[in-house]
Amino acid sequence: MSVDSQLQVNGGVTQALIDALDQIHDAVTARMVGPDGKPSGSAIYMHLPVGYPVDPTMYSFAWTPAGGATSAAVSSDGRFAPAAPAAPAAPEATTPAAALAATPPTPDPQLQHSLQAAAFTSNLVDEMLMITKDGIAVSWPDRKVSFAYKSALVGMQAEPVPPPSPEVQARIDAARKTLFTLDADGNMTGYSRKHEIYNQNRKSYEDAVSAFASAFAAATADPAQGQVWPVTSVKYKGAVDKARADLAAMGGQEVEDAIATTQSIGGSAAASFIAQARTMFDSYQLGLAGAVAVNVPYSYIDPISWWDRKNKDFGVVGVHTDSSSVSKAAAGGSKSFGRSYYDSSSSSTSGSVGYSIGFFGASADASHSESSASSGMHTDSATWSSFHDETSNATVDFEWFMATIRRPWMLGDLFHMDGWHIVGKEKGCISDGTVDGQSGKTDKMLPMVPKGFVVVRNVKISADNWGAAGDAFQKAVADASSNTSTSSTSFGGSAGYLGIGGSVQHSEGESHGVFESSSGSDYGWNFHSEGQRGTLEIHGSQIVGWVGEITPPSPMVDAPKDEAKKEEAKKEEAKDDGAKKEEAKKDGTDKPRADATTPPPAGATTTPSAPTA
Repeated sequence: MSVDSQLQVNGGVTQALIDALDQIHDAVTARMVGPDGKPSGSAIYMHLPVGYPVDPTMYSFAWTPAGGATSAAVSSDGRFAPAAPAAPAAPEATTPAAALAATPPTPDPQLQHSLQAAAFTSNLVDEMLMITKDGIAVSWPDRKVSFAYKSALVGMQAEPVPPPSPEVQARIDAARKTLFTLDADGNMTGYSRKHEIYNQNRKSYEDAVSAFASAFAAATADPAQGQVWPVTSVKYKGAVDKARADLAAMGGQEVEDAIATTQSIGGSAAASFIAQARTMFDSYQLGLAGAVAVNVPYSYIDPISWWDRKNKDFGVVGVHTDSSSVSKAAAGGSKSFGRSYYDSSSSSTSGSVGYSIGFFGASADASHSESSASSGMHTDSATWSSFHDETSNATVDFEWFMATIRRPWMLGDLFHMDGWHIVGKEKGCISDGTVDGQSGKTDKMLPMVPKGFVVVRNVKISADNWGAAGDAFQKAVADASSNTSTSSTSFGGSAGYLGIGGSVQHSEGESHGVFESSSGSDYGWNFHSEGQRGTLEIHGSQIVGWVGEITPPSPMVDAPKDEAKKEEAKKEEAKDDGAKKEEAKKDGTDKPRADATTPPPAGATTTPSAPTA
């Protein structure tokens, strides 16, 4: 049966969600255009089979190198929250001073949380995604973006730069004589006298400018000094003018021209950027792993409050769709992302545990539910049941936005320039720059870099005739309400539906738990019905898809053949050494032998050697 035919007989919720997928895909891909307005061809969007739930307790108010945990004190409009009222004065202390001094300091919980959130965030966006042609996001098993990028950095080698022309070399030699003293071999031994005078005059000028600014600041802070500043400022301005004149009169321009000449010597841009990239990568390996002595490559997400399902200040998009939209489109025979995704998912994963395409999967008993960021599939110790989608007149409402991943340790400009190669490798070993050439499992080092993800939040699905699925939801809600031992994570449930899914745990209040519930209930999703119409609400945020950028063709040249031969020789030499060691172990020749210089064992009798004739 064709996809369009299947959609004609499927339930209303499936059809409405297909239309929602189309709207998200159209909006995301509309941004993936080049300067000419045509599709860039280097960006791809891949949808998760089931949404990955965003736990605010894991990602909120993440630490940053510049602001620390201060973002927790800033309101949604960017202003600092009002200061807390001062605590009442404590009664006079009666504890001895020695006992007070011995009281250990307590950790700052806000700082601990922000450091933890930074570690969780950095690890979340460090997963490598595999390029697929069917629009489904799949994670590489145990591969990290940071590791693949570092592997490329370690192997990068800049191409040699040709020597400058004789005319350029002559200017360089003249500039070096102006700036430095040289020995007979042309090596620098120190600054020239002219250069030393220039440095002294430059410092005098900078000191005079600084003194002028400091005096002005003092005058504006003191009404008496401020009153006479127009007159007294003449003294400081005169010092600035004299220092500037001395700098120019004593060969300042000549020295600065010579410095400019030496600094403009042509070199390898690739070598400079490779060195800069390695420094940046090492600098952003931060100690976010707590007591574990391992560094984490620091990354952050824009907008910084992406985890907050209530904040709308950074711009979110509201979506409303209904089942009739897909019915009309299917009847017209048009194709779309939703249909291709539906077809691929239903043919490969239909009926799998946790969700179904065209069916509804749900768990609702007393067990905690986990979800995987890698595959988007839910794993749950509960027993799942699938219900045929017989709903009709369905509507879906939710909010969504695109979050951007920022990796300050990655210098992606390297992949857009030539002048370097990977030691011992062929060109294109990092990426061939195409989707077709590296989809699925490939030996490319870094074929694609995840650049962002789509967040869907506050989902509301209404439909007629939920049938057995509605009964299961009603029972789950009733069981949760009557459970008197709902502390910690004793109640768990999850709901998945074509990428609109979630995982929840019990919360004690509005600010706790994986998903908050605005209705004050103890679960992150809620289902209620009036007559034949039922409504499922999934509170909180979910990651439903990822956007990746195909790495440009890189490197653009092969490694030199002699370099490849050297690498091969090293491997062969290492292989031969290993074989020799194994052979020595087998015949025992690797054991130490006694010789004339080896002392005899303790207590052994030695016979003196015969005298030499």
